[in-house]
Amino acid sequence: MKKETSSQKNEMSEKLKELVIARIAARMSSNLKLSIGAEGSLNKEEMIQHVKKGDEVGNQIMQVHLNFMKAQSTGQLTRALNTLR
Repeated sequence: MKKETSSQKNEMSEKLKELVIARIAARMSSNLKLSIGAEGSLNKEEMIQHVKKGDEVGNQIMQVHLNFMKAQSTGQLTRALNTLR
């Protein structure tokens, strides 16, 4: 199995940032806020800025989106929603 190089990891990280920013911009209502730990409430624009910076909060936001997309692709989300009926 081929190991990823540092530049490949950076490229993947940048592509993930772009994807998460596009998801936030397209799907999140401007009047909603997200609370993460002691950061307080973040609006749509603040979330995008944290993701662009790649700081701790931005990384947490990216991880949440990645986990959600994985749950969608594996069917885990659908199974969980079906148990609510």
